[in-house]
Amino acid sequence: MSIALVWTQFSPYHIDRIEAAAAVCGGDHQVLACEIATTSATYAWDPSGDVRGARKITLFPGQSYDRIAWPRRFLALAKALRRARTVFIGVSCAEPDIIALSWWLKLTGKRVIMMNESKFDDRPRRAGFEFLKSLVLAPYHAAIVGGPRHTDFLRYLGFRRREVIEGYDCVGLDRVRALGAHPPAPDGPAYAARPFVFVGRLVPKKNVLTLIDAFASYVSLAGDAARRLVIVGGGPEDAAVRERIRQAGVSALVDMPGFLQADGVAAALSGAVALILPSREEQWGLVVNEALAFHLPVIVSSNVGARDRLVHNLINGFVIEPDGVEGFARAMLALGHDEALWRRMVAESAKLQDLADAPRFAQAVATMAGKA
Repeated sequence: MSIALVWTQFSPYHIDRIEAAAAVCGGDHQVLACEIATTSATYAWDPSGDVRGARKITLFPGQSYDRIAWPRRFLALAKALRRARTVFIGVSCAEPDIIALSWWLKLTGKRVIMMNESKFDDRPRRAGFEFLKSLVLAPYHAAIVGGPRHTDFLRYLGFRRREVIEGYDCVGLDRVRALGAHPPAPDGPAYAARPFVFVGRLVPKKNVLTLIDAFASYVSLAGDAARRLVIVGGGPEDAAVRERIRQAGVSALVDMPGFLQADGVAAALSGAVALILPSREEQWGLVVNEALAFHLPVIVSSNVGARDRLVHNLINGFVIEPDGVEGFARAMLALGHDEALWRRMVAESAKLQDLADAPRFAQAVATMAGKA
């Protein structure tokens, strides 16, 4: 196989990218889609199906990535990738099997491309540790990243002359729209009937407790005209979120359907007035791409990686500091009560959707594969 794309497990997002890459590169290259395991402790995605245009393999079918010893993962990967000429790796570079694999691939004459969405502001950084990380990244010939902050971080980690291009964080917008219950805005539900929607795991970095505080402040400002909030997702903070909702006195206005698969997420977004993503740490936030599939305005924190390319402040959404309770509340008030503003932002999100779509990733892969 000429090209191999490697991830821990495949979600619909990964299938979108693989199929787009196969459509662009398949005439010149054979494409191998390599999934290490069927499940993981982090994501509850349904098992992936067939992949059009590529040969898909699952190294450990029916197993969880986290329960497989790293030497077994390394040996299976090394065997599966032995015929590849260019290998694109989307698994964390800190995993011991990936460290060993990247060096093995380089030493056997293959071109190794990192697919990465880390940025400097994700967490506190220590110079010594980041120096060690730069040594770990030495085998990689180039990288595909999400946006400018991801590029800057890799430059800091030693990719000064190695090529870094954008286009990693994309999804298949046609697939997302096909799953939706309604057409893209402004068509579909009436403006007055649309709720705010959050989609994400209920973990501290997603900052959902701050979202509840902000929503309560918005309800106080909006009064009887306040819209509903739909919180899509599950996780360890579920009980804490429900308790904060109760304490804030907004239980009657908040819906929590739990974790939803891709069709449920698309259905929720297709009827929303806006997506809200207030994360304290967010390497990208692919749900922003999904929101643009339905032309939605987006309210995000400044830490969300997607805001660099997909959210233009005051144009198609609002960018708020992650602890800006009143900022989020005022943004909700503006979008929830000014239909003319909402329609202008809907039109602007529609203009940006090509930057969120899977063909952009395919072009990045084709560019890297063409240099092999």
